Amino acid sequence: MKIRLNFLTVMVLSSLNASEMLKVDAQVRLGYVGYTYSDENRAEDFASALGGQVKVETKDWNGFNLGASFYASHLIRDLSGDVADATQNYELTGEENSYNIISEAYIAYKVDSFTFKVGRQLIDTPYADSDDIRMTPNTFEGAIVTYGIGNFIFIGGYLTRWQGVDADSYEFVDLLGKDANGLSLLATTFSNDYLEASLWYYGADKTADVIYADAIWTYILSKDIEIKGGLQYANQSEKNNFGIDGTLYGATVEATFSGLSLVASYNSLDVDSGKEYFGGFGGGVGFVNMDEMTAGTFSISQSGRGFKVGVAYDFSQLGVNNLLLSYDYGNFKGDLLHEANEQNIVLSYASINNWDVELICTLLEDVNEDFGKDDKDGGFTRVLTRVNYNF
Repeated sequence: MKIRLNFLTVMVLSSLNASEMLKVDAQVRLGYVGYTYSDENRAEDFASALGGQVKVETKDWNGFNLGASFYASHLIRDLSGDVADATQNYELTGEENSYNIISEAYIAYKVDSFTFKVGRQLIDTPYADSDDIRMTPNTFEGAIVTYGIGNFIFIGGYLTRWQGVDADSYEFVDLLGKDANGLSLLATTFSNDYLEASLWYYGADKTADVIYADAIWTYILSKDIEIKGGLQYANQSEKNNFGIDGTLYGATVEATFSGLSLVASYNSLDVDSGKEYFGGFGGGVGFVNMDEMTAGTFSISQSGRGFKVGVAYDFSQLGVNNLLLSYDYGNFKGDLLHEANEQNIVLSYASINNWDVELICTLLEDVNEDFGKDDKDGGFTRVLTRVNYNF
């Protein structure tokens, strides 16, 4: 009944859209995730879900407009594991086996190159981002203001709450906990045909101050050959002895020619004993980040490093448009404890009639068999499939 109601909502809103009162976008998503664990004492688990999102925006009125999004995900029991024998996975729907949430609800104002948005909203910044890795993205409560002039964009904001797979909650929860206020951010970005660069400041109340900077250069050798190089830096300084204190360095290079892309990336972390590096509210910033492991995974009371190499091919060069295949290999190692190898195989295809499909296979090896639950083998093989239909 709930799924039918969601589709009915799309149909009603679409009819309103025809009258030019509203702009409506919708996506239906079918998802599957399944795990096989290296720890022989853990049973395989899997789940399937049906869900998606509906977004509604009013037309502009003197620069103002309103927007709202509805996210939902519901377990398909016949295509999921069983709770009794511990084979049901909860990543797609949460432990309640379903969720329905008003994920965005905002007032926005835009005039020329100035924008202001307040309320629940979708944002993508280095340390707070949507990270759409399961059924629906992360969203945040707060206010964001931007102003563009020439090649520069200036950004300011204040965030208080969030929801999503990275928040471990599909209800809005405090970003920094009940004893702290929100997260302030200030940034400047620059972009032209050859350079993209940004400088960010995050002030997390009673937690840490974060400075982040990156730059990506693009050099076009010919019509079919392109070279990219990038550097990144982050410094985290704790407040009130909170324990967040670390420095991140990173470099990456990528070459693309005739549909083939090759990439190599490296990150190092400098973290003191008793401290840790915080990866952010979302996917994180590391050049070496993969489907599971990130630059800051082994950062509790130790420094570490990670590297990644990868290859990707765009089959449009062979006449099959929108078909992409990629393979990445990464190694992540702490200075004192833990080491992991991860392989990602990703196949994606977008059709010409609003369908798109992706298949992600993740193979994680716990080299020393010591970073899983109760210090056991934390390795696994995961298969994630998502099929989307966009209205």
